[in-house]
Amino acid sequence: MWMWILIALSGISASFSLYMAFLAFKIGDSGIYFFAGLGTFFGILFLALILKTISKRSEFLTRLDEKITGKPEPVRFVPHRFMMWAMIIALVGIAAAILIPVFFR
Repeated sequence: MWMWILIALSGISASFSLYMAFLAFKIGDSGIYFFAGLGTFFGILFLALILKTISKRSEFLTRLDEKITGKPEPVRFVPHRFMMWAMIIALVGIAAAILIPVFFR
């Protein structure tokens, strides 16, 4: 049920985005790139969800789905200390940029 709701929402979003890209192209607006990108993103999501949903009904689509997704591998823990320190430093910098002008007027 939820998968069909996601399929419908992604299909509607892809259709509207591509239609807006068409309208932007028609009037010569630069918004064509934004809407074409959104339409492509939602279109790929729409096709992937459709393939995943109906792959259980056909042998060809089952093999295609297995070829695309590959075999699952066990999850390994990798410490990301560098990324954690980078996020902490960025958070301190943002907080300082907000709070220093407030206290030192």
